[in-house]
Amino acid sequence: MNLRGVRWMRGDGFINAGLTSGQVWSNCRIESEASMFTKILVGYDGSKGGKRALQRAAVLAREYNARITALWVREPLPRHSDVPGEPEAEAEAAEDYFQERKKEVEEVAAQHGIRIDCEVRRGHPAKTIVNFAREGGYDLIVVGHSDHSELWGRLLGDTADRISDHAHCSVLIIKD
Repeated sequence: MNLRGVRWMRGDGFINAGLTSGQVWSNCRIESEASMFTKILVGYDGSKGGKRALQRAAVLAREYNARITALWVREPLPRHSDVPGEPEAEAEAAEDYFQERKKEVEEVAAQHGIRIDCEVRRGHPAKTIVNFAREGGYDLIVVGHSDHSELWGRLLGDTADRISDHAHCSVLIIKD
């Protein structure tokens, strides 16, 4: 086995090795040239679980030098009111909420010295995240686990569980 082109990690940096099988360098670990994750999608809604997922995704993005996108999915609300201006007020409130989440994402990006893209989509959270990840070629989805009651979770199913059931790629669920 030839280990040329394999990167060895020693201390804080990588060293390209020209070792062949049988040669040993102690205190090293083999890292593949190809990164494990290149595009990470994090479902972010500003919740406690979402914040933990964002932090973990940022660490992974920095470690693997991966692109990262934070996606907030805005669930459409049913229209039952005939009050003039209500849809516009709802849209404005949603935009304000998204801008607040975007600031939180930018703060995390600055803490980790990385760039995080922000996106917002309308739809069912699990379905929208899965479709966005597939269409965008993401190889990891990171989501927080919500703290619904056990009965509620069994009846409706948890968003994180639905994502992991239907995603085309790896899913990391961050629990509280």
